[in-house]
Amino acid sequence: MAAVFTLSAPGTPAHAATTCTDPAVSNYHVDDNGKLRRWTHGSPMTGNATWNQTVISPTWSATKTFSGGDGVIFTITPSGALLWHKDNNYDGPNPADWHPNSGSVIGTGWSSFTTVLGGGDGVIYAMASDGKLYWYRYTGAAGQVSWANNAMGRQIGTGWNSFQRIAASGNGVLYGAAANGQLRWYRHLDPTEGSASWANNGTGVTVGTGWGGFTKLASFGAGILLARNSTGTIFWYRHLDPLGGTTTWANGGAGTALGTGWNDTEIVADVTGCRAT
Repeated sequence: MAAVFTLSAPGTPAHAATTCTDPAVSNYHVDDNGKLRRWTHGSPMTGNATWNQTVISPTWSATKTFSGGDGVIFTITPSGALLWHKDNNYDGPNPADWHPNSGSVIGTGWSSFTTVLGGGDGVIYAMASDGKLYWYRYTGAAGQVSWANNAMGRQIGTGWNSFQRIAASGNGVLYGAAANGQLRWYRHLDPTEGSASWANNGTGVTVGTGWGGFTKLASFGAGILLARNSTGTIFWYRHLDPLGGTTTWANGGAGTALGTGWNDTEIVADVTGCRAT
């Protein structure tokens, strides 16, 4: 079932000014044959299904793959090592062109987290099994080992294990889909330095319902969400006020189907493909 929403009260809706990577934004897909595919989408703000697909790695082995934004891809190995990669052709349907330092180890001990998300601009949010949320920020360039706070994570929240799916959407924005189907919006106000400062005093705002049936949740940034259901269909949604958290959605809140057959493993949208200001 596709998600549905309660729209905001009558009046002028809150719309964030949004810009996206030209000519396309990327959604990375690790299929069940271990190939990494780059799917570029030319209309992320309208949801028109204009995909182009390229295999950019015939063998992709990782416990977890997540976006760092602007073509940066982080992976976690079975031993818990964190690796940095860079897809130089992230902004279009061109063949694979990896930065030569791709595969550099930039950290260890990451297998202890149950959920790890890239927030863009080096920010990483990691959730422990007890629901504590930690902030990290990678400050290196091209796979160099450099971290804010000397790679020590800062605890910035609790209770995040109540969500079945979580997606980061840039600017400190996080969406959590709970078991009861509610989609809750949060905004971390200090993603650069990592202090535990949140909009709405850290209380999530319910911005939608019907999200309990999705098996994957990802974001192109700026409130543009991709949600996969149990039959492998991906739906596009656009939250029009990702910075303020009011309940305003494109298409009156209806999802747009972007295709079927996505019921393989990882779906990794470029989290800074679109940016809200």
